[in-house]
Amino acid sequence: VMILNYDAYAQPNQNEYKTNTGKIFSITEKHPYGQSLSTIEIKSSGFEYNLDEKIEDSDPIKEIIIDDLDNNGFDELYIITVSSGSGSYGNVLAFASNRDLSLSRINFPDIHKGDKLFKGYMGHDSFSIINKKLLRVFPLYLPADKQSAPTGGMRKLTYDLHQGEAAWQLQVENSIETK
Repeated sequence: VMILNYDAYAQPNQNEYKTNTGKIFSITEKHPYGQSLSTIEIKSSGFEYNLDEKIEDSDPIKEIIIDDLDNNGFDELYIITVSSGSGSYGNVLAFASNRDLSLSRINFPDIHKGDKLFKGYMGHDSFSIINKKLLRVFPLYLPADKQSAPTGGMRKLTYDLHQGEAAWQLQVENSIETK
């Protein structure tokens, strides 16, 4: 597992990451001072079909993780973003290697109103990879809680990577709530 923490206000921030099979991901973040959103450019090299993608109006990058969650011998790219402001809402931009020939976007599920897994959610996510699983941990807020003082405990969601019929998917495998 390769992890890099980002300085969200770097001007611009570019780094290269090498997979276990020698492929390269080049990630550039342009984050203008005074603006809360970034432009993220992702390029790959060494694949038969290289990726060259620009994501505009993205939350700033917090960290980048290279790992092989599905244990198929080919690393995936996970870009963890966190919104600016008091909520610090987390998101994952991810790409899977298709046998080191090309890259495909991995779907990270959106949060939907009424989703029981996110009852009491107000951001402040942290992400990590442990035992080939993506973990998302966040505090739980009770209705009377202030943004700075959650009292509802914590929730840990464990995501597993699956190759779906049309696309790669990160799916919640387990949810644990602690007080």
